[in-house]
Amino acid sequence: MESPGFLKGLAKADFADALGVVVRPESVIISHLAKRFRAVKVLGVEVAELDVPDELRNAEIASIVKGYVGRHGLEDPRISLVPCDGPSLLASMMLPASAADNASEIIGYELDRLFPVPPDSLVVGHSRRGMGSSGERICLSVVALPREPLLALAEELRCAGVAPGAATTESAALADYCAFGCADDALVAVFASGDSRERLTLVSEGLLVSSHHVSAAGEGREALVEREIEASLPERSSHDFSIFVETPSGGRERSLDEIAPEGFVRPQGLKAYDCAVAMGAALGRLGEGRCAINLMPPELIQDGGGLGLREMALSGAVIVMALVLASTITAKNAVISSALADELDRLTPLVEEVVANEDANRVLLEKTLKLEAASRSDVLTYMREITRLVPTSAYLTTFRFREDRIEVDGIADSASGLIGILEASPYFERVDFTAPTTKYLQTQERFSLRMRLVKK
Repeated sequence: MESPGFLKGLAKADFADALGVVVRPESVIISHLAKRFRAVKVLGVEVAELDVPDELRNAEIASIVKGYVGRHGLEDPRISLVPCDGPSLLASMMLPASAADNASEIIGYELDRLFPVPPDSLVVGHSRRGMGSSGERICLSVVALPREPLLALAEELRCAGVAPGAATTESAALADYCAFGCADDALVAVFASGDSRERLTLVSEGLLVSSHHVSAAGEGREALVEREIEASLPERSSHDFSIFVETPSGGRERSLDEIAPEGFVRPQGLKAYDCAVAMGAALGRLGEGRCAINLMPPELIQDGGGLGLREMALSGAVIVMALVLASTITAKNAVISSALADELDRLTPLVEEVVANEDANRVLLEKTLKLEAASRSDVLTYMREITRLVPTSAYLTTFRFREDRIEVDGIADSASGLIGILEASPYFERVDFTAPTTKYLQTQERFSLRMRLVKK
């Protein structure tokens, strides 16, 4: 066993029970998952009907969850809420990778633009994923739930002694469900059935990309997914994708039950989609998801603490694994030391030969530097020309010089006006956008341009 892989697996080890609690208008779905070291098992999924007045709903939900915990003798289970009977919101933001550490602050500034409701009426979370192959930009998937209904339900559960440690949205829970059962790089589309419309949720590498309603009576599902990938995830438009639905009709369509842990049998009458959402919420609490979205305010998180049976079992497993790893490393070190001595004897003549050629290499390096100096001079000429042409009301955030073209990113009052300005220069030709312009603040636009160089 390689040490990095062993430590990575050990980091995900746990001894815990988790409940995914999905609240529907007329029912509560509870999924009970257990994790023992690295193995995850579904211990049960139950559905309880909600047939009480609105003012008693939260108390009834708390009673249902408390009853489940009591019947199964659970000690401090990790509970994750999915309040699906209220509207959830989802938006996307693109940022430079350098802004990743300040993502929460940026979302706070932009919240009133992302969602058409007062910012203080929401609880907000986000996940992020890299964009393109260069890793220069990231995309934030921002999710939100109404604050007051969530806090009221969480407080009722806390008073009943079953305080939830997390809250998430339906789409984020689905992403965690897909992350658990699909390949690491899988591109997945999940369709939830409705009366005349379906909800399409797109997941890439276990991360939420988009989720919205589509027409079930229009074009086929494959065409809908292809169009959604082209719009929301163009860098993966050439990749294969899987479609998961309640009732597959052939082709790429597969059943959501295929993603569930081995041995799981869905209760009769429970929709596969509802079951997937409940299990996804529980999987997120067991560290098996990748979205890591928790909309529960920190002051309301009251997961159990202390040194219990699970912690003791995990500590014992860690100690045993550490001893095995230490003995393995010691044995490997002895073998490596002997091998290093032999290798040193073999490499000594080669090192002497390298030292003898050092002067010749130095001469070649000086010649190379002279050749590169001319190239750097050309770059300065093009940079000076762009600096001269770009209006003072615009500014650049990125400048990339690649062979016979230049790519720039920045912000301007009118991004389209820059094309004519740059093409009028004798140094540039074929100026065009590499991505759609996006609104920045109120009067400016964020742009990405590329242009071919005219050698002088």
